[in-house]
Amino acid sequence: MPGPAGPYLDAGLREHRSGNLAAAVAAYQHAVALSPDDAVAHNLLGTALVQMGQADAGLPHLERAAQRQRDNADLLGNLAQAYFALGRYDDARETFRKASRVNPRSAQFQLGIANACAMQGKLDEAEALLQRIVQRFPSEPLAWFNYGNVLRDSGRIGEALSKFARAVELAPDFVEARNNWAGALHNLQRFHEAEAAFRACIEQVPDYLVARCNLASVLIDVGRFGEAESICRDVIRDAPDLAVARTYLGAALGHQGRLVEALACHRAAAEFSADDIRAVEIYAGALTDIGRYGEGMRRFRRALTLDPESLPSHQMLGTALLARGSFAEGWGEYAYRPARLRFVEKYRDVGLAVELPANLDGRHVCLLREQGLGDEVFFLRWVHQLKERGAHISYRASDKIRSLFERVDALDEVLEDSMSLPAADHYMMIGDVPHALSMLPASAVPRLPPERYTGCIADFSERIALFWPPVPAPLQLIPLEDRLAAVRERLARAGPPPYLGLTWRGGTLPEEQHGVSWVLYKEVAVERLAAAAATFPGTALALQRKPAPGEIEAFSTALGRPLHDFTAFNEDLEGMLALLALIDEYVGVSNTNMHLRAGVGRGARVLVPCPPEWRWMHAGSQSPWFPGFSVYRQSAQGDWRVALATLGNDLRAACGVASR
Repeated sequence: MPGPAGPYLDAGLREHRSGNLAAAVAAYQHAVALSPDDAVAHNLLGTALVQMGQADAGLPHLERAAQRQRDNADLLGNLAQAYFALGRYDDARETFRKASRVNPRSAQFQLGIANACAMQGKLDEAEALLQRIVQRFPSEPLAWFNYGNVLRDSGRIGEALSKFARAVELAPDFVEARNNWAGALHNLQRFHEAEAAFRACIEQVPDYLVARCNLASVLIDVGRFGEAESICRDVIRDAPDLAVARTYLGAALGHQGRLVEALACHRAAAEFSADDIRAVEIYAGALTDIGRYGEGMRRFRRALTLDPESLPSHQMLGTALLARGSFAEGWGEYAYRPARLRFVEKYRDVGLAVELPANLDGRHVCLLREQGLGDEVFFLRWVHQLKERGAHISYRASDKIRSLFERVDALDEVLEDSMSLPAADHYMMIGDVPHALSMLPASAVPRLPPERYTGCIADFSERIALFWPPVPAPLQLIPLEDRLAAVRERLARAGPPPYLGLTWRGGTLPEEQHGVSWVLYKEVAVERLAAAAATFPGTALALQRKPAPGEIEAFSTALGRPLHDFTAFNEDLEGMLALLALIDEYVGVSNTNMHLRAGVGRGARVLVPCPPEWRWMHAGSQSPWFPGFSVYRQSAQGDWRVALATLGNDLRAACGVASR
């Protein structure tokens, strides 16, 4: 280049093209010092500074260059990129627009306009622009990529998938497009395809850390925690400060029951990304999972300061509050539960109530089921309070359990699941009833006698003196006499009393969960539970729903005597209710049968994983929701040994219980 700055500009360009930005900047600075009015020198210096992440330093140089070369489309594009990097999206959009007027045949400037709109949350406007861009430039992969991003951010994942696929088809080496395509597949729960697509990204660019982390996320969602852990550890070895790798490692460890190790990962992620709400809220949840509620609540406050509308923060906060006994506050946050949000999205025409008047005389309240069968039994315990306020109550139940509720006096009408909703004054999901009742004046809520709390307050680690709102008793369920008679005969054929029912797994299998709440899955190894149950001398019954092939035989071997197969009762809940009313002991993880056992007024021994589902509270040997139940807890290190040893001792002590 001619002039005194020429040699420095030439040297800077050589360094710039080789990727040595620091050396390029130094050369360009010499050039600017020698030729302060050289627009080329200012453009090159400003562009290099922006590429180094110093947009604030580069912007004045680009603005000065643009004042001298107003019709230089590439220069205007560089200036727009600087505005974009600084979050000045209005300026970026207008400058991209100027560049596009100078060079209307360039797709990149029009894409810049659309991207600036998207960053401002103007997704509809960005989408309209991108529709025109892909029509005009159908062979431009970046246009299809950006189009997919906007559709994804609008929640239209299926449409986004086809746009990402088109970008990959046009540019097979466009690894970012392939990664986003895989991410869309993951979001659509097409896990095997997503895994293959992420692996293709990694094969294409082995050090593409984002794709490696995303692959770990897919593996977590299909229950392959060990593989995910290995991938995350490899990424952390290569990039120790990458917060997302720490987050996914924490998730992989947590799902293996190693909560203390998981907490360290989530703490590191939150430290590396102090303003990343996802890292902060996950760390908050990890703290409360192991009972460090004070720290956890402070982190939740931080997360909700970053984003007051964060659904994950509200959801995790709600379950944490309920698990520690802060019921009134917890029920308020429980409104953010996924089941309710899905219902509202699917049935927009149903106006759900969240509050109820104190006097319900003459009012028709239609309650709607949600979540699982156990949740139906659990939440219907509040119907008696609604009935006492004068409500006429309809309930739409799951068909499998509907007949049990038809004998509940407080329910005036039990609807089939397929029936249309009747005309009613209030429609309410059963999970919203506790919050609606907790909002009533204290004098309007019936108080339960103190003896209801005997044994649970002393065990509650924070020694809360009163649960508020008061905890209603489980819904009473009455077995049918003919079923009781039939079950007595079946038990007699199995063997002599006392009778012990056993369940070792509950919830959906990891590989079938598709990324839902993992706390809903619980399992205790057959051999370990059998060893604890061996101390009980009576007849053992398998109540496990859908046992795996060979499990009952393996349990029998470990138990040292037959485990009789009563598993078919899981498909006949009238029979199961009768069975649970008759057997002397029931041991297992939390499942629908635990709710039925409580409904017939019998106690049970429940094995609670760590972190616990909120109904079993975060600590203690009992839960206020299940009077007469004994709780045996997995440790925060994922160890069941102490819990199962205690269970074995308790079963041995219970050997003298008289059978029915």
